[in-house]
Formats: sequence, C-alpha cells, structure tokens
Amino acid sequence: MLAVLSLLAFAFHFIRIQFSEAVDFSLDWNLLLSWIPLLIAFLARYLSKNMGPLPWVIGMLSVVWLAFFPNAPYMITDLVHLSVNYESDRTWHDAIMLFYYAQISLINGLVSLYWFHGAWNRTYSKRVGTILLFLSFPLGGLGVYLGRILRINSWDLFHKPGQFFLNVFENLYDRTALLLIVEFGLLLGTLYAMLWGLLKFRARRQNRVS
Repeated sequence: MLAVLSLLAFAFHFIRIQFSEAVDFSLDWNLLLSWIPLLIAFLARYLSKNMGPLPWVIGMLSVVWLAFFPNAPYMITDLVHLSVNYESDRTWHDAIMLFYYAQISLINGLVSLYWFHGAWNRTYSKRVGTILLFLSFPLGGLGVYLGRILRINSWDLFHKPGQFFLNVFENLYDRTALLLIVEFGLLLGTLYAMLWGLLKFRARRQNRVS
C-alpha cells in the first residue's frame, strides 16, 4: 500500500509538471529517502525475530536508521513550497499533493520506529527499548532542524562525522532548533502513540476471535 501511495504522489507531481512546472524535484528524492529507515527497520525486525539476540548488529543498524529517520518527518516542512491563491486550482492540487508526500513519508517513519521498538525490546530489554523509543522523538526533530535549516543531509554523518557533530553542538541551543526538537518530538510521540494503540487493539481483537 505504501508503494502504491508513493506512486500516486509521484503521479500528482507529474500532473503538476504537465500543466505548469515542478514544485521541487527534491520532493521525489525526499520521499525515496523516507523508505531507507523503513527498509533498515525491516532488516532489524527480521534479524531480531529469527536470528536471536544480536546486540552489536542491532546497535549498528540503529545508528544507520537514526541517521535517515528524520527524513520521514522532514517532509512536513516541504509544505513551505505551497503558494496560496484561493482562486487557483493549482493551489488546491499542490496542497493535496504535498499532503500525500508528507503522509506517506510520516507513515514510513512511524512504521520503521514501531519495528525498531520491537527489535530493541527483543534484543536488549523493554526498559532499554522504551528509553530508545523516547529518545528517537526529539532526535527526529533535531534531524529535521539539521536538514531544513542547516542543510545537512544524512550522508554527512558518515562522510563528514567531525563536521556533523560540530554543527550539532554549535547549534543545539539555537531557538529554532529547540522549537523543532520539542514540537516535532511531540508530534512524533503523539502519532506513534496512535499507531501503537491501533496496532495493539487490532492484535487483541484478533486474539479474541481466534
């Protein structure tokens, strides 16, 4: 379903290009980047379920996952590309299109977090899994700040680690950084709680039926 929705988002952008021009080709790239944490999380979920405890492997996958996880909530900030003219059909097309991009990207990120939460619980303990889960929320917000404001991308963590961490420490107490850390952290936390609740409700209902 997520793959189909991603293609639908691309189709909306293609239509926009046919009748006007591209909003920003980085939209397509950012959506593809949001699939990376999902694929990493799928691997971590598979290994933790079928290969027994692999703390070092899951730990390394967690670091790579965290480097790309902010690409999911980051797409909410692509709403800045929306130019408002209530009498223009293009405005409404763009609003729906940008929502598609942000929605799919967010779902990719939340599902990847759910899978990693399970992998952490199985590999370490529920206490450690809960701590890592709650750390992921503000760190996701910090990643959005680094990407949108400082224009740092996920690859820099591995390509230029020294410069990456220097930028983090130099800007950690910037007012905008604190705003995005807190507010994106709250957003991710509430959305994750909703996802977790729905999945748990579905699991309990299936158990009752069976």
